Amino acid sequence: MNHRLELAVSDAVDKVVSVNHFKAFMEKIHNLYSQSSKNSRELLEAAQEVGSHVQQIGRILNTRWVASSFRTVKAVWKSYGALNKHFENASVDQTRSAKERQTYKGLAHRLQSTEFLSDLGLMYDALFELSNLSQQLQAQSITLLKAEQLLKHTIRVLRSFKDSPGEKSVEASEAKASGHFGSVPLQPNPKLKSVVPNQFLQSLISNLEKRLSFQGEILRDLSILDKTSWPSNPSIRYGETEIKRLCKRFNLCENQAVNGMRDFIEDQNKEPENLKPLIICKKTIPCSTAECERGFSLMNNVCTDKRSSLLLSNVSHLMMININGPPVNLFEPRKYVTTWLRKHHSATQTRRQVKPKQPENKRFWNIL
Repeated sequence: MNHRLELAVSDAVDKVVSVNHFKAFMEKIHNLYSQSSKNSRELLEAAQEVGSHVQQIGRILNTRWVASSFRTVKAVWKSYGALNKHFENASVDQTRSAKERQTYKGLAHRLQSTEFLSDLGLMYDALFELSNLSQQLQAQSITLLKAEQLLKHTIRVLRSFKDSPGEKSVEASEAKASGHFGSVPLQPNPKLKSVVPNQFLQSLISNLEKRLSFQGEILRDLSILDKTSWPSNPSIRYGETEIKRLCKRFNLCENQAVNGMRDFIEDQNKEPENLKPLIICKKTIPCSTAECERGFSLMNNVCTDKRSSLLLSNVSHLMMININGPPVNLFEPRKYVTTWLRKHHSATQTRRQVKPKQPENKRFWNIL
């Protein structure tokens, strides 16, 4: 589901052409500071002049997670004054070439435009909601029903932005009306085409529904186990057909599950024991590959260049302990160290010391 979310955002960006202009300018800012330590140092100095903080500016709307794009937009929003100050200083820096000064002057004009600030506020609000959705879908406890609820919740929030703009969009509108955003003066730029909020939001909503909405039989069957979706007065045999289909899918006893469902309808405040195997199986359906990818990241941390001689079994054991073991603050090593020392597994043990190999008596040396 996380990869489908990325594809949905990518499709929305491709359909709204004006977003690509915003993306290109953000990429230019990223390349400016990621490829030059001098520019990064000057940005820190500019931040001290205006009294603001600087956060790392990465890429946006590319192959990385949506949360990474949101961090980039947030960094530009927080470092807006420092960026403007650095662009203005570089545009009059005589140590730079005329071409470089003209480039920084153009960057400053783009940053001071009301169109860019409006686009930045819109992206901040939209990517904030999508970032929360992406992080929630990566949780270990996520289930298919919970993922569907989170998706519908996010779509409703995005749809509400069409009538009532988000927090950062409102701040951008207020700054546009006042003519300045913090210490940065703002002025409209007729050459720039701003992103139409309703068009971009509708494109996001349509692609999210297309990529992530579920209409399969498995989701309808699982929804029977959610009592919030039941009618006000369900029949005693409500959901038996769906329960039987789920039991066939998970290879469970149908009679036991049906009896548990009937008990659940009679007393909705307590989950029956006969229905718990089916409820547990419901939680085993994976919603994303985030857990698998976390395992690959852990394997790279365990098997490094300096530990490349580890056996496959040892790597597997270390990963198992790291993933399923208790946290370090709850680990009590005393009994393990005691057992290890009791067996004389120490560096001073004579049996573990390497004895120097004695040279063999060669016949030639005996002759001499």
